[in-house]
Amino acid sequence: MKKKYLALLLASVMTVSVMGCASNGTGTANEPSGEAEINSEEAAVEAAESETEENIKTKEEETVMRNASGNVNLNQVGFMPKARKTVVVRGENLNPEFRILDAKTDEEVFKGTLTGPVEAKEAAETVYQGDFSDFTTPGNYVVKVSNDEESYPFEIKDGVYDEALKEIFLFFYKQRCGCEVEESIVGKIAHGPCHTSDAQIYGTKEYKEVNGGWHDAGDYGRYVVAGATSIADMFMAYEDFPEIWKTDSVGIPESGNGIPDILDEARYELDWMLKMQDEATGGVYHKVTCIDFPGYVMPEAETKKLVLAPISPTATGDFAAVMAMASRIYRPFDEEFADKALEVAKKAWDFLEANPGMEGFKNPPEIHTGEYGDGDSSDERYWAAVELLKVTGEQKYKDYVSKALSGNVPFGFGWDTMGTYGNAAYLSLDESLQDAALKDKVLEACKNQANEYLNNVKTDGYMCDLGTNYIWGSNLSVCSFARLMLLVNKYCPDMKEMYTAAYDQISYLFGQNAVSYSFISGFGTNYTQNSHHRPSLATSSLVKGMVAGGPNGGKQDPCAGKALKDAPPAKSYIDHSESYSTNEVAIYWNSPVLYLLSAIISGE
Repeated sequence: MKKKYLALLLASVMTVSVMGCASNGTGTANEPSGEAEINSEEAAVEAAESETEENIKTKEEETVMRNASGNVNLNQVGFMPKARKTVVVRGENLNPEFRILDAKTDEEVFKGTLTGPVEAKEAAETVYQGDFSDFTTPGNYVVKVSNDEESYPFEIKDGVYDEALKEIFLFFYKQRCGCEVEESIVGKIAHGPCHTSDAQIYGTKEYKEVNGGWHDAGDYGRYVVAGATSIADMFMAYEDFPEIWKTDSVGIPESGNGIPDILDEARYELDWMLKMQDEATGGVYHKVTCIDFPGYVMPEAETKKLVLAPISPTATGDFAAVMAMASRIYRPFDEEFADKALEVAKKAWDFLEANPGMEGFKNPPEIHTGEYGDGDSSDERYWAAVELLKVTGEQKYKDYVSKALSGNVPFGFGWDTMGTYGNAAYLSLDESLQDAALKDKVLEACKNQANEYLNNVKTDGYMCDLGTNYIWGSNLSVCSFARLMLLVNKYCPDMKEMYTAAYDQISYLFGQNAVSYSFISGFGTNYTQNSHHRPSLATSSLVKGMVAGGPNGGKQDPCAGKALKDAPPAKSYIDHSESYSTNEVAIYWNSPVLYLLSAIISGE
């Protein structure tokens, strides 16, 4: 390992620790908790030294370092041979020449010219861009610029993303609650059944069995809106890219049962969601958690009383939508379950119709876990109506959709903004269920919105689609914006720039960004490895395939707030376990990357 890289790594870790990122296990990415404490400077330095030694050991075991400075940034995982290939070089007044070298022999294999300078406004810096898409020879390489600085190594080969996609998918198995999670699949974070006690229904003396589902993030809460978002992404990946997701051999316990593994994994969450519906009314409870977040312990060590939070219209709408989808998708495999899914989806819709003005969810005063508050359920209702229309063809759903689209077309691929899920479903309807004018309206609105994201890519130094949207969970936004561009390209195949811009976001996620990190743990060279994820922290282990939240100009945790006080938005990221507002993980951050990566693999 080169001393230059060692010094950079040591300095970055120690700076973060000294400036207020000592761990106490109370933070969360769902909501700013304000509870993180700052230990003494001496203790922070000691922790940084220990942490650095472990990080360096991991790096030495997994890769051979060269003269990577962090100023030459690209997709650290690599590229498929025929794919677009780009590099971004930080600096001013640079010599425009760049070269590609064989990572083992230093032989020059390609020479190109940088263009620029280009402003990376949200990173407060100037960069140059290079394109080497014409170079297609498989192998391991680095990009070298005129001042002898190099990129991190990357690979060109068919299937270069296959292992990453597998681990991104397996994250959902690793997040299972209420069952044994097997060591042979997950390694050190294996655990026995957890959170198996009945949950008290808030405000009553009644209890309900709600075992199962996925822990949604770095804590152990289970949230319907988060789970529904992830399931929808899985379903869309399964339907849009069947050549990838028909597989029954990824390596979960259900593999080999004749059902695609992605549907088996989604079914585990769906079975839990069925328990979250109130049988009497059809409404769906918002979440089940303890009243506070646990420390950095394994899931079976969180044994406090579980509380079932009140019914919410957003949880009910999301539930109705994904159950309607499930009734279509599972019918070839399990007709009884498909019938049940449609039955409960309709029942949830009846609840929504009976409660048109129901207020959005807010945490009761005694509950301090993630809120997932959302005061507007119109987008969830719209999405549910489209999915039910798609399954049933019933006029009442068509009428509701027509009314919902009489105003502005809603957007969003996120737990609080679900409009684009509805738009994607509407555009895919049989023509007999569509209104031609409304279809044109939806598509035109999607094109207009996607063009804004395309312009962001064209004008940003790192070719990122975010614009100024470096918010909590910005990597979700990266994928959401890219997915809208892909949706437009699907219905407007002549708009090829949309696909290219979406592809650039994979490069952003794997290292072509202002902080020089691959945001997917275990992939690339300089990848996130100190995630805010309790099983990882409780076992001091690196869990592969987790997507970090990403740069967040709001810096809503004490660690980021202090260590990144003056950082511009695109650089507001720390690979530190206490930075829950930039470095936590979540199922609904993994699922959009799963979809986007599937699209890119399928497209090539």
